[in-house]
Amino acid sequence: MGFLSILLLGVGLSLDTFAVSLSLGFAAERTTRTQKIRFLAVIGLFHFFMILGGWLLGENVSRLIAAYDHWIAFGLLAFLGVRMIRSGCTGSENDEIDCDLLSWRNTLMFGVALSIDALISGFSLGLVKVALIDSNQLINILLAATIIGLTASGLSTAGILLGKKVSSRLGPKAEIFGGVILILIGLKVLIDHLF
Repeated sequence: MGFLSILLLGVGLSLDTFAVSLSLGFAAERTTRTQKIRFLAVIGLFHFFMILGGWLLGENVSRLIAAYDHWIAFGLLAFLGVRMIRSGCTGSENDEIDCDLLSWRNTLMFGVALSIDALISGFSLGLVKVALIDSNQLINILLAATIIGLTASGLSTAGILLGKKVSSRLGPKAEIFGGVILILIGLKVLIDHLF
């Protein structure tokens, strides 16, 4: 597996992340710059460590997680989506819901929900020869995980910026739209794995 294949894998693993980041961009006025940077770092790090963890843990653990990963992702995304919708409906800037959209807890929940597929992909990288540079497999896996993590952070950045631009056109209820998108992404993950 070469650079282009790893990059395409990173993009594929980051499409849901991009859509969620787009939703977060709709609520950009209710999050701080520090929270957004923290979110982007967590997304990149989770993708990196999930790829590496999947490669290290191997087939048995990956199969166990694969049996439940879609339920975990759905539950977390639905929970956060409902919070966004509730927050958009209240419209109160002093509401606690508004202030903690990207709290540490929620950011970590996003990290888990959006990177579970990377764990399974990490296992699959153990089945093929990753040849990014002329070195041992561990170094190549670390480079692959870095590329995938940076891709996830980069697409998330683009999603937040695009969501912020779109939200100015959608008005104050853009956060409701973002919450609906989160729930729909969760449903898509669930349906894709069940059928």
